[in-house]
Amino acid sequence: MACGETPPTATAVPPTEPPTIPPTLATQLPDLEIGSYTVTYDDCPWGGPGTVSVSVDNFGVGDAGPFEVTINNSTTNVDSLGSLGETTASINFDAGPVAGVNAEADSAQQVVEVDETNNSYSIVFTPPPPCPTPTP
Repeated sequence: MACGETPPTATAVPPTEPPTIPPTLATQLPDLEIGSYTVTYDDCPWGGPGTVSVSVDNFGVGDAGPFEVTINNSTTNVDSLGSLGETTASINFDAGPVAGVNAEADSAQQVVEVDETNNSYSIVFTPPPPCPTPTP
């Protein structure tokens, strides 16, 4: 720079802010929730294998693309779920008794939703009593 020239001025760069979802778009998003559960044993005794299933509801007005559902630390995939739709996600277990269900819809955060805080479901219960011994 030559003597008497004005030095260039720096332009401030605004800080990066997380993107926000415009209100009109938010009303078009899915909203995934766990609705209910079932535990089914293949046969007695309750210590045997079986299946845990949960219903997954989409209470949003937007369709949800593919997403994962985690049930008791096992993961299964759902291809898609339309607006106001319901589907069932299931996992198998090798031995029971099952003493609770911990489930999370969209556990890998694959779907942008209206509400990300309502995806989890947890219940602890007493397993059923042992099966009756057959009489000879």
